[in-house]
Amino acid sequence: MTTKIDSIEQLKKCAKNGCDCFILLSGYMRSSKHIWYDEDANQFEIINLIDGSEQCLTAKQIMDREFTNIRDAITKGAFFRDI
Repeated sequence: MTTKIDSIEQLKKCAKNGCDCFILLSGYMRSSKHIWYDEDANQFEIINLIDGSEQCLTAKQIMDREFTNIRDAITKGAFFRDI
């Protein structure tokens, strides 16, 4: 089961205890990620499951396309939480 993530605030709530998410690419391919949100530091820790790379980004950076394509995915309705 999946839930669409529509905002950074919704992502913060989902990722507080860690969550599996994905960006839907080209209608059927997925870019899977495990994301944690540290409320005290206002930072996201992201593991990109396709290659094992890790990112530690502020809430501002996670919405900046220089760092990740999550903002574009949220805007296009292509960012989901895997439940």
